[in-house]
Amino acid sequence: MKDEATGLRMPDVVRAAVREALGGDDLRHEFAWMSWAGTVWRLEGKTRVVYVKRAAHLEGERDRLAWLGGRWPVPQLIGLFHGFGDDWLLTHAVRGQPLNDRSIPWTPEAMAARLGEILRGLHSTDGTGCPFGEAGPGHVLVHGDYCLPNVLVEDGELSALVDVGGAGLGDPQVDLAAGVWTLQYNYGPGHARAFLDSYGWKPMTDSEIEKLRRRYAR
Repeated sequence: MKDEATGLRMPDVVRAAVREALGGDDLRHEFAWMSWAGTVWRLEGKTRVVYVKRAAHLEGERDRLAWLGGRWPVPQLIGLFHGFGDDWLLTHAVRGQPLNDRSIPWTPEAMAARLGEILRGLHSTDGTGCPFGEAGPGHVLVHGDYCLPNVLVEDGELSALVDVGGAGLGDPQVDLAAGVWTLQYNYGPGHARAFLDSYGWKPMTDSEIEKLRRRYAR
Protein backbone atom coordinates (compact mmCIF):
# COMPACT_ATOMS: atom_id res chain seq x y z
CA MET A 1 0.00 0.00 0.00
CA LYS A 2 1.22 3.53 -0.79
CA ASP A 3 1.75 5.70 2.28
CA GLU A 4 -0.37 8.86 1.87
CA ALA A 5 2.13 11.09 3.68
CA THR A 6 5.26 9.98 1.82
CA GLY A 7 3.93 8.60 -1.46
CA LEU A 8 6.17 5.57 -0.95
CA ARG A 9 4.63 2.17 -1.61
CA MET A 10 5.35 0.01 1.45
CA PRO A 11 3.82 -3.12 2.98
CA ASP A 12 1.45 -2.30 5.84
CA VAL A 13 3.77 -3.83 8.43
CA VAL A 14 6.69 -1.70 7.22
CA ARG A 15 4.61 1.48 7.17
CA ALA A 16 3.47 0.81 10.72
CA ALA A 17 7.03 0.18 11.92
CA VAL A 18 8.25 3.39 10.27
CA ARG A 19 5.52 5.48 11.85
CA GLU A 20 6.20 3.97 15.25
CA ALA A 21 9.93 4.61 14.94
CA LEU A 22 9.38 8.22 13.84
CA GLY A 23 6.63 8.88 16.35
CA GLY A 24 4.12 10.61 14.14
CA ASP A 25 2.26 10.99 10.88
CA ASP A 26 4.06 14.03 9.47
CA LEU A 27 6.57 12.11 7.35
CA ARG A 28 8.71 12.96 4.35
CA HIS A 29 10.73 10.61 2.19
CA GLU A 30 13.46 10.85 -0.38
CA PHE A 31 15.21 8.30 -2.54
CA ALA A 32 18.64 7.67 -1.05
CA TRP A 33 20.44 5.30 -3.41
CA MET A 34 20.23 2.12 -5.44
CA SER A 35 23.02 -0.45 -5.69
CA TRP A 36 23.61 -4.18 -6.02
CA ALA A 37 22.82 -4.39 -2.28
CA GLY A 38 19.30 -2.97 -2.61
CA THR A 39 17.22 0.20 -2.86
CA VAL A 40 17.26 2.62 0.08
CA TRP A 41 14.92 5.44 1.12
CA ARG A 42 15.39 8.08 3.79
CA LEU A 43 12.26 8.75 5.84
CA GLU A 44 12.12 11.82 8.06
CA GLY A 45 9.72 12.69 10.86
CA LYS A 46 9.64 15.84 12.97
CA THR A 47 12.73 14.96 15.00
CA ARG A 48 13.97 11.56 13.80
CA VAL A 49 15.19 9.89 10.62
CA VAL A 50 15.12 6.25 9.57
CA TYR A 51 16.32 4.38 6.50
CA VAL A 52 14.33 1.70 4.70
CA LYS A 53 16.24 -0.78 2.57
CA ARG A 54 14.51 -3.16 0.16
CA ALA A 55 16.18 -6.23 -1.37
CA ALA A 56 15.49 -9.89 -1.95
CA HIS A 57 17.40 -11.19 1.06
CA LEU A 58 18.45 -9.03 4.00
CA GLU A 59 18.57 -11.53 6.85
CA GLY A 60 22.36 -11.62 6.65
CA GLU A 61 22.67 -7.86 7.01
CA ARG A 62 20.22 -7.86 9.91
CA ASP A 63 22.28 -10.49 11.72
CA ARG A 64 25.55 -8.69 11.03
CA LEU A 65 24.18 -5.40 12.34
CA ALA A 66 23.23 -7.14 15.56
CA TRP A 67 26.67 -8.74 15.95
CA LEU A 68 28.71 -5.70 14.90
CA GLY A 69 26.95 -3.31 17.26
CA GLY A 70 29.49 -2.19 19.86
CA ARG A 71 32.38 -3.37 17.69
CA TRP A 72 31.94 -1.07 14.70
CA PRO A 73 29.82 2.08 14.41
CA VAL A 74 26.90 0.63 12.46
CA PRO A 75 23.24 1.71 12.23
CA GLN A 76 20.91 0.68 15.02
CA LEU A 77 18.48 -1.96 13.79
CA ILE A 78 14.74 -1.34 14.03
CA GLY A 79 13.55 -4.53 12.41
CA LEU A 80 13.34 -6.78 9.36
CA PHE A 81 10.04 -7.30 7.60
CA HIS A 82 8.82 -9.09 4.48
CA GLY A 83 6.40 -7.86 1.87
CA PHE A 84 5.84 -7.54 -1.89
CA GLY A 85 8.20 -10.52 -2.33
CA ASP A 86 11.20 -8.77 -0.73
CA ASP A 87 12.81 -8.08 2.61
CA TRP A 88 12.60 -4.59 4.16
CA LEU A 89 15.29 -3.58 6.63
CA LEU A 90 14.63 -0.60 8.89
CA THR A 91 17.47 1.21 10.69
CA HIS A 92 17.92 4.47 12.55
CA ALA A 93 19.94 7.18 10.80
CA VAL A 94 23.63 7.52 11.65
CA ARG A 95 25.82 10.58 12.04
CA GLY A 96 28.18 11.87 9.39
CA GLN A 97 28.57 12.18 5.66
CA PRO A 98 29.60 9.40 3.23
CA LEU A 99 33.10 9.85 1.90
CA ASN A 100 31.83 10.43 -1.64
CA ASP A 101 29.79 13.44 -0.51
CA ARG A 102 30.86 16.65 -2.24
CA SER A 103 30.72 18.56 1.05
CA ILE A 104 33.96 16.87 2.14
CA PRO A 105 36.77 19.16 0.92
CA TRP A 106 39.62 16.65 0.84
CA THR A 107 41.91 16.18 -2.14
CA PRO A 108 41.93 12.72 -3.76
CA GLU A 109 45.30 12.00 -2.11
CA ALA A 110 44.01 13.00 1.31
CA MET A 111 40.86 10.94 0.75
CA ALA A 112 42.92 7.90 -0.24
CA ALA A 113 45.15 8.22 2.81
CA ARG A 114 42.21 8.64 5.20
CA LEU A 115 40.43 5.67 3.65
CA GLY A 116 43.50 3.54 4.34
CA GLU A 117 43.85 4.78 7.93
CA ILE A 118 40.23 3.99 8.70
CA LEU A 119 40.52 0.53 7.18
CA ARG A 120 43.63 -0.25 9.21
CA GLY A 121 41.65 0.52 12.36
CA LEU A 122 38.68 -1.59 11.26
CA HIS A 123 40.90 -4.57 10.47
CA SER A 124 42.41 -4.40 13.95
CA THR A 125 39.01 -5.12 15.51
CA ASP A 126 38.88 -8.33 17.53
CA GLY A 127 36.81 -10.74 15.45
CA THR A 128 36.85 -13.56 17.98
CA GLY A 129 33.59 -15.48 17.83
CA CYS A 130 32.42 -13.87 14.60
CA PRO A 131 29.84 -16.23 13.07
CA PHE A 132 30.23 -14.79 9.57
CA GLY A 133 32.88 -15.44 6.97
CA GLU A 134 35.75 -17.83 7.41
CA ALA A 135 38.57 -17.82 9.93
CA GLY A 136 41.97 -18.50 8.41
CA PRO A 137 45.61 -17.46 8.49
CA GLY A 138 45.85 -13.70 8.17
CA HIS A 139 42.10 -13.23 8.12
CA VAL A 140 40.56 -10.20 9.79
CA LEU A 141 37.11 -8.73 10.26
CA VAL A 142 36.34 -7.27 6.83
CA HIS A 143 33.56 -4.95 5.70
CA GLY A 144 32.98 -6.77 2.43
CA ASP A 145 32.13 -3.68 0.34
CA TYR A 146 34.59 -1.04 1.51
CA CYS A 147 33.68 1.75 -0.90
CA LEU A 148 33.47 5.50 -0.31
CA PRO A 149 29.64 5.69 0.00
CA ASN A 150 29.68 3.05 2.74
CA VAL A 151 32.11 4.91 5.01
CA LEU A 152 30.77 7.97 6.89
CA VAL A 153 32.83 10.58 8.71
CA GLU A 154 32.12 13.48 11.04
CA ASP A 155 34.80 16.12 11.63
CA GLY A 156 37.22 13.88 9.75
CA GLU A 157 36.67 10.88 12.01
CA LEU A 158 34.85 7.63 11.24
CA SER A 159 31.25 7.95 12.41
CA ALA A 160 29.49 4.99 10.77
CA LEU A 161 29.66 2.09 8.33
CA VAL A 162 26.69 1.06 6.20
CA ASP A 163 25.89 -1.81 3.81
CA VAL A 164 27.52 -4.41 6.06
CA GLY A 165 25.76 -7.40 4.53
CA GLY A 166 29.11 -8.86 3.43
CA ALA A 167 30.98 -8.29 6.69
CA GLY A 168 32.76 -11.17 8.38
CA LEU A 169 36.10 -12.86 8.77
CA GLY A 170 38.09 -12.89 5.57
CA ASP A 171 41.18 -11.95 3.62
CA PRO A 172 41.99 -8.24 4.14
CA GLN A 173 42.52 -7.95 0.39
CA VAL A 174 38.73 -8.14 0.02
CA ASP A 175 38.51 -4.61 1.44
CA LEU A 176 41.78 -3.44 -0.09
CA ALA A 177 40.48 -4.36 -3.54
CA ALA A 178 37.26 -2.44 -2.94
CA GLY A 179 39.23 0.55 -1.71
CA VAL A 180 41.44 0.63 -4.80
CA TRP A 181 38.39 0.19 -7.03
CA THR A 182 36.34 2.95 -5.38
CA LEU A 183 39.19 5.45 -5.53
CA GLN A 184 39.73 4.82 -9.23
CA TYR A 185 35.99 4.93 -9.92
CA ASN A 186 35.62 8.30 -8.16
CA TYR A 187 38.95 9.98 -8.93
CA GLY A 188 40.61 8.06 -11.73
CA PRO A 189 43.84 6.04 -11.50
CA GLY A 190 46.86 7.04 -9.45
CA HIS A 191 45.63 7.09 -5.86
CA ALA A 192 45.96 3.45 -4.86
CA ARG A 193 49.46 3.80 -3.42
CA ALA A 194 48.43 6.52 -0.97
CA PHE A 195 45.61 4.24 0.19
CA LEU A 196 47.76 1.13 0.49
CA ASP A 197 50.68 2.95 2.12
CA SER A 198 48.39 4.55 4.68
CA TYR A 199 46.92 1.16 5.45
CA GLY A 200 50.41 -0.31 5.84
CA TRP A 201 50.21 -2.84 3.01
CA LYS A 202 53.30 -4.17 1.32
CA PRO A 203 54.65 -2.27 -1.72
CA MET A 204 53.00 -3.33 -4.98
CA THR A 205 53.80 -2.82 -8.65
CA ASP A 206 51.30 -1.19 -11.00
CA SER A 207 50.32 -4.57 -12.41
CA GLU A 208 49.83 -6.00 -8.93
CA ILE A 209 47.64 -3.04 -7.96
CA GLU A 210 45.53 -3.51 -11.09
CA LYS A 211 45.19 -7.21 -10.34
CA LEU A 212 44.06 -6.33 -6.82
CA ARG A 213 41.52 -3.81 -8.14
CA ARG A 214 40.01 -6.44 -10.41
CA ARG A 215 39.30 -8.65 -7.42
CA TYR A 216 36.43 -6.32 -6.61
CA ALA A 217 33.53 -7.50 -8.73
CA ARG A 218 30.08 -5.92 -8.58
